[in-house]
Order: sequence, then structure tokens, then C-alpha cells
Amino acid sequence: MSIMCPACQAIMPGVPGTEPHGELGHQGFIYSTQRGREGSREDRFRCLACEAKWLRETDKWGTDLGFKLAP
Repeated sequence: MSIMCPACQAIMPGVPGTEPHGELGHQGFIYSTQRGREGSREDRFRCLACEAKWLRETDKWGTDLGFKLAP
């Protein structure tokens, strides 16, 4: 991956309520079946400017767990 754009650099990982910036394209979501994370939703994003991949998880109770960089 190349250097992240300024908008991606401004994302604070793990901070609930963070909105995706304008160049962060939503690529869909999955529901986790991993033990201990059943029912949680993982939204996947990719930046159109720098191609950084991000995940935003919402737990099974609907609590936003914020963004994190995708592996």
C-alpha cells in the first residue's frame, strides 16, 4: 500500500461514531460467524484516493466499534 491520503490519516481507529470521508467507498458488508463475534456486522471500505482498506464493525447489540485498517 502507498502512503495514505490526508483524509485517511485523519481517521482515528477505534473511535465510535466516525463517519467515512468523501473518498471512502463502501464495498459491502458481512455478518461475522467467528466464535464470540456472532451477529456482528463488518462494513468494508476502500479509499478511492489512496486505496487504503478500512473495516467498521458494529457488534450484535448495534454498538459502533469504529474503523480499523483491514489486514
